[in-house]
Amino acid sequence: MIFSLILICPVVSVFAQELSKEELAEQKRLDKVEKQRLAQLKSEEKKLQAELKQEQAILKAEQKRVANLEKAQKNHDKSLTAKGKAELKLSKQKLALEKAIQKGKKTDADLAKMELNIKKTEIAVQQAEMNIQRYLRDIDRFMTEEEKQRLRPAVDN
Repeated sequence: MIFSLILICPVVSVFAQELSKEELAEQKRLDKVEKQRLAQLKSEEKKLQAELKQEQAILKAEQKRVANLEKAQKNHDKSLTAKGKAELKLSKQKLALEKAIQKGKKTDADLAKMELNIKKTEIAVQQAEMNIQRYLRDIDRFMTEEEKQRLRPAVDN
């Protein structure tokens, strides 16, 4: 009886070792699967963060484009107003010069000064026109194709 017990103990012990080796192998396999799953989750998280960062950059660029477009439109409007005022001033100055010449009461120095002011105002008109053209180019540059298409039918009519 003791002999059979001694023979059975080593068999149970060997069976227990085999079972623990199998359990250990299974645990290692499960750990490996878990590591792969975590790595995949981390990879997906990085991908989502990169997409978010790219979307934020696109949004920021669009906001900057819109701000630049609004600024160009505002400057264009200011230049149109400045040109109109300068043209009005130029007309008044030319009229005043003509009246002064017809009356003949002004000296040559006064007439020369009036002509100089007329030249300065003509330069101001040209400067305003150049600014208008510059801001029109800026507006065209900052507008999207969709915005340009929307405006073209209104301009064509």
